[in-house]
Amino acid sequence: MENQQRTKILLNSSEDTFHRAAGIILQIGQIFAIFPVSGILNKNSNKLRFRWISIGVLYYFLFFCFQILNFLLSLRRLVKVGMSFGAFATVFFYFVTLSGGLIIFQMAKKWHRIVKRIEQTEKIFLHPPYRQIGRTLRWKVQSVTLFLLTGAVLEHVMYFVAKFFNAKIQIERCNLQIPIYEHYLKTERRHIFAVIPYKTSLAIFLEWANISSTICWSYFDIFFTLFTSSMAYRFRQITDRMKRARFKTMPDSFWIELRSNFTHLTSLLNYLDRELSNLIILICGSNLYFICQQLFNSFGMTSDSEQLNTIYFWFSLLFVICRTLTTLFFAASVNEAAKEPYQILKTLPYTSWTVEIQRFSDQLISEVIGFSGKRFFYITRTLILAVS
Repeated sequence: MENQQRTKILLNSSEDTFHRAAGIILQIGQIFAIFPVSGILNKNSNKLRFRWISIGVLYYFLFFCFQILNFLLSLRRLVKVGMSFGAFATVFFYFVTLSGGLIIFQMAKKWHRIVKRIEQTEKIFLHPPYRQIGRTLRWKVQSVTLFLLTGAVLEHVMYFVAKFFNAKIQIERCNLQIPIYEHYLKTERRHIFAVIPYKTSLAIFLEWANISSTICWSYFDIFFTLFTSSMAYRFRQITDRMKRARFKTMPDSFWIELRSNFTHLTSLLNYLDRELSNLIILICGSNLYFICQQLFNSFGMTSDSEQLNTIYFWFSLLFVICRTLTTLFFAASVNEAAKEPYQILKTLPYTSWTVEIQRFSDQLISEVIGFSGKRFFYITRTLILAVS
């Protein structure tokens, strides 16, 4: 029975890797012109390839050109009509999607190296004495992706329905002789069609590109959560191993190995933090801005507002808040998981305390462990409460 359980742990753990968990998430990103890397669904990470001459890169650059066009034309309209919260929000939105897409594209170019760096440390935790903790890493990552992606799609569908309904009402009240879809696009994309003549084929492509931009806005949070879930999971594996040994007298070699594994994990975390810091600052800044914007817009909501607009507004606000809190709490869970080993050490009896345990304890309290924004701030539960 014990041998069967040990085999099950080995089989489950060896497949529960960052590369396997990330595959489907990155595949979804490629639908929306993000992350042009091949081999992401292959079980072997050696198959990962970034090629400049590929359909994925061509698709990304086509989307990138649209984002630049959108950003410049929305900036032109802001200069032309004057500063306003609504006009600036459009400029800021395209700036965020443009910048975030560039950051992730830069990571895509070196994705093979990043995954290999993760696997170098991750292999320690794929076999006993470490074991799977609760649900698999793949299940956790895919669950939060499903939640955030479903929310993003629903938010955009509600936006489209509300604005399309507004366009229909305007046509009926003003007796306009124009198709509803054309009026909707000319109203919602006025920064584009004030400069470029309207054509149905062009409008369809621009609308698809705008949908991709909207999904990208949420995808940045999903992409970041992929790393935070993985790191928190590995730190919890260390805690789990300590819990199973805390009532036993363990030799110094046990604590030396444990401290070495913890050091490898914090080293990996610091590496990923350097790679992700720009994206972290962009995510935190943009999410807080859009929450503030929606709260400001709430003062303009009246009882005369169309019911669909009201429903969309409150759903959009709640979604942005939920998405922001979900992203921050997953990031803060890394810091919480990294502090748990110290809490275990404090429960050890005084008679079992050794020099190696003291060294491990000193290491745990000597630095803040977690994701940060260029070391200007660390994402912890304390920070979330302070911002809230």
